[in-house]
Amino acid sequence: MIEYVTRGEWYDGEIRRFVRIDNENPPRKRGVLFVGSSIFREWREARDFAADVAPLGADCLNRAFGGSTTRDQLDVMEQIVFPHDPKVLVYYCGSNDVNAGVPPRVIRDNFLEWCARAFSRCPSARRILFVSIMRAPQKAPVWDALDEANALIREACGEEGEEGRRGLKRVSFVDVNPLLRDASTLEPLAQLYRDDGLHFHPSSYDRFAPAIVDAARRALDECGDSVGRGGTGVRGGESSEAPYDPALPPSLGR
Repeated sequence: MIEYVTRGEWYDGEIRRFVRIDNENPPRKRGVLFVGSSIFREWREARDFAADVAPLGADCLNRAFGGSTTRDQLDVMEQIVFPHDPKVLVYYCGSNDVNAGVPPRVIRDNFLEWCARAFSRCPSARRILFVSIMRAPQKAPVWDALDEANALIREACGEEGEEGRRGLKRVSFVDVNPLLRDASTLEPLAQLYRDDGLHFHPSSYDRFAPAIVDAARRALDECGDSVGRGGTGVRGGESSEAPYDPALPPSLGR
């Protein structure tokens, strides 16, 4: 049974909903878990998320909540990460940190701490994917800090080292920014974003989602076995043939 004690945090309502849903209908374990802030939350709420991730052939769960920071993600791992014991974890967060003036090195360190806890507490965890913080038009005043945070995390993922060349790294950096900018000017494609210059139009996920799904598929393949591919995960410790259909908690408008 997952427990959550209200902390007086702005996200209490969203985490309580996740906990209620997962206690009432425990998801299968050893699948793919997506966590993060509003870009992933809206992927779940504004799109047919299940259809987008169907190519993974794995049980996928999206537990993103809008407005969250890398510190928030650390604080709720007990409720939204550890109970699901995922094999592959896909992380998008840091955008709100940059807006709040959190130093890039702190963003990196919070993510690395999150990875360490995930590997320590999730026996099935094999791969973690960090999706690059998007250079959305709204973030133009903080692009330098955003770029630095992405660069530090890319470096920490070891993509240029021997382990990265051999495909053995456990944490990978997935750079989506080249997909979201004009190839000639390198400016973000403004038409992808709503009036706030930050969040996508639903159709814009057609550019964003396939690269992430492909990276998650390769991560599953690198895990070396087929558990979690094609419905061989477990629900409540027992095998189950029925696919898990995640319920969607309402957003808090953040």
